[in-house]
Amino acid sequence: PSILPILSAYVHGKKKAEALSVSKLPRAGVNSSVFSSFSRWLYYLSDYVLGHMYLQWKYLRRGYVVIYDRYYFDFICDAKRTNIVLPKRLLTLGLNLVAKPDFNFFLYASPEVILARKQELDGKVINDLTYDYFKCFSNCSEKYGSKIFLPIENIDKVETMNIIKSTIKNII
Repeated sequence: PSILPILSAYVHGKKKAEALSVSKLPRAGVNSSVFSSFSRWLYYLSDYVLGHMYLQWKYLRRGYVVIYDRYYFDFICDAKRTNIVLPKRLLTLGLNLVAKPDFNFFLYASPEVILARKQELDGKVINDLTYDYFKCFSNCSEKYGSKIFLPIENIDKVETMNIIKSTIKNII
């Protein structure tokens, strides 16, 4: 939700921290400290919990739709993206404290398709992350049955958007 600033904003200031974040490739952090990781995770977990309460108060209760580009699932499946080195089991426990969106879409593609779009990760990492997100979405679908957790192969933008629209339309 980004109610709290990214941690580097406390050192560099908000604008410089955001510029540094955008200029670096994801998963480039070098943190190896469990204490630092735990502190980072608690900070960002607080952002999700407090941020949802804020969004609930400001937007959701008024009928607005809130769309997240990424969500807490990144901590579980790709903690390295946020420079966190903690066991997945611990990170998964945090999901119990975080509000789950009504609709969750995981857009995926083969490593070849992704690498043709951008070269941030290698094929093995893409396969590993895809597997982890599929597993996470499957577990969440079983545990939180009232919410939608839908993986969509994102090859054609129009087709992907049509699947998302029809899924939402059928539920609403």
